[in-house]
Amino acid sequence: MTPTPLLQIDGLHVAFGARDRWREVVRGVDLRLLPSEVVGLVGESGSGKSLTALSIMRLLPPGARITSGRITFAGTDLATLSSRAINARRGSDIGMIFQDPLTALNPAIPVGRQIVDSLRTHQEVGRKAAWARAVELLDLVGIHRPAERAHAYAHELSGGMRQRVMTALAVCNDPKLLIADEPTTALDVTVQAQVIAMLDRIRRELGIAVLFISHNLELVAGIVDRVSVMYAGRVVESGAVEEVFDTPQHPYTRQLLRCIPRLDGKTGPMPTIPGLPPRLGGAMPGCAFAPRCQVVQQRCPLETPPTRRKDGHLSVCWEAPA
Repeated sequence: MTPTPLLQIDGLHVAFGARDRWREVVRGVDLRLLPSEVVGLVGESGSGKSLTALSIMRLLPPGARITSGRITFAGTDLATLSSRAINARRGSDIGMIFQDPLTALNPAIPVGRQIVDSLRTHQEVGRKAAWARAVELLDLVGIHRPAERAHAYAHELSGGMRQRVMTALAVCNDPKLLIADEPTTALDVTVQAQVIAMLDRIRRELGIAVLFISHNLELVAGIVDRVSVMYAGRVVESGAVEEVFDTPQHPYTRQLLRCIPRLDGKTGPMPTIPGLPPRLGGAMPGCAFAPRCQVVQQRCPLETPPTRRKDGHLSVCWEAPA
């Protein structure tokens, strides 16, 4: 018997605009996440990954809105909640690690106090106990000398340490779901590996579900159970990570996998996907990937490709096996 999803997104549409002029940028995203599961959401920049995450948190930028669809979390449609109700969910039931911790963290408040403030907002806890818990959390995410670092400001910490602080802040109220939006952006390879290992350890120790958003398939492969690939505002392929990586069904997924650097000693130019992603918001008849696809058919730019499912592996492509 399949467990009830902790998070289920059905037909999510997000648009930018004003009055009667709206440009759709997320176009019918479906996604599900089981308790304690890790799901990756991957794709190039501008594919709609972060907007999907911000829709879950109801933190869309000005000018953007959810135009249709359901975001069901623990049986509640988040898209219909009042501002007060969604505020109660943020930071408690759902935590989020943002792309740039330097801008996400308050520069005028020590990092330990920011964790304390979040704890006291969502829990009945005294300031002294909250401070002790903040130090424990900084130690949990691998920050050396946590009692000392709790008094530091964000600009006094390295990029890797700021990302660890963001993680401590995101999990301080024992959320059921953690959204990690490009958590290794701008970090060097060594620090990236440390952050990924830390996230994997934390989610196992706390037993939380994780939605891991990245453009780096190599990073995703080592931490997720299932993966969804987005292109031009849509999920074009999804399934168990081993199946998607070993037998990709969509040409876009295959192209992304070819772009992963090789470690076999062979040299040569880094593979790239020719062309550019389409400008979101414009009309996209047929398959949006058709102008860049190496196996494009005559009907691809004209007809919307079918959604094919086989043993839990989904692909939106005319070439995918029925």
